[in-house]
Amino acid sequence: MVTYLNKILLFILFPTLLIAGDVTLENIYEDVIITYSTIYTYEAEFKQENYWAEINIDKISKGKLYYDKENLLMDYSQPDGQKLHINKEFMTMYDPIAGQAMISDEFEIELRPDKLISLYWDVSEKEIIDQYDNTVKIMLKSPQEEDIIITISDKLVTEFNIVDENGNFVIYKFSNVNINKALPENIFELTLPDSTNIFDTRNK
Repeated sequence: MVTYLNKILLFILFPTLLIAGDVTLENIYEDVIITYSTIYTYEAEFKQENYWAEINIDKISKGKLYYDKENLLMDYSQPDGQKLHINKEFMTMYDPIAGQAMISDEFEIELRPDKLISLYWDVSEKEIIDQYDNTVKIMLKSPQEEDIIITISDKLVTEFNIVDENGNFVIYKFSNVNINKALPENIFELTLPDSTNIFDTRNK
């Protein structure tokens, strides 16, 4: 079975959550769903670490994440210039070093955190594994033996970690978050250089 980690391309981001003194799992789940319904723009810096156990390779990436109700953009500063843009119809991955872009309308990756939690919540074992000050950590164990660990601090998700049964993992860390503020103008207009080699796999 193909796990979420094997399908994931870039990170996922959780919204702000209301953390009460006696927080429960169901409180957290309800807050995710409610909070997501109120978010119409999101901007944050991210750091991403991927590790592939079989080949013992670790990769660090970073950049900025932007999204609204219809678009999501991962704008990388490392590797410089790489972009991932997803809208309701298709996904575009652009690599300026290779001079290539791939456009596809067939992708099973669920990048919205409320959708991700909904996908796993009812079928996974779950527990609060740590809670201190204004921070809480939650673990979900999926039927595919993935461990999903979420760290929430001061009402924001600051770290998201997925580890599969083979020891492969991806970690996302978020900082300098701005919610429901104006995004840079035309941020979701992805203009590719004329020299770009485009692989368009969309069903036409």
